[in-house]
Amino acid sequence: MSIESLNWQFISVINLTLIIYLSFFIIPGSPDIPGFIPHADKIGHFVLYGFQAVSLSMYFRKYFFKNPNTIVLTICFIIGLVIEYLQPVLTNNRVFDFLDILANLTGVLISLIILKVLIRNRDKREH
Repeated sequence: MSIESLNWQFISVINLTLIIYLSFFIIPGSPDIPGFIPHADKIGHFVLYGFQAVSLSMYFRKYFFKNPNTIVLTICFIIGLVIEYLQPVLTNNRVFDFLDILANLTGVLISLIILKVLIRNRDKREH
């Protein structure tokens, strides 16, 4: 099975569901989150939003656009911004955190750059 044949839409929805769950239903400082690494949540933001960018990019590449990076970056930014805005509104234990948005965007950008390089290298090998 090739990587392109995976159901990237389903993978993206599952990852987004995980992002929403962790953003609203896991309490910061709870035993569910290891506290031995300072700012460990930023690593989570980086990884989850990076994977969201890859899954959206692969889905859009397959069905809509040859190069969807701008739209994927915009979608991931809006998702992160809306979640950060809603956290203090819908919960009483979360605050808007600019560093979370920065970690989200860093994960998205680095993931999209790596994906672009991998696809370019694959395409060069195939031609």
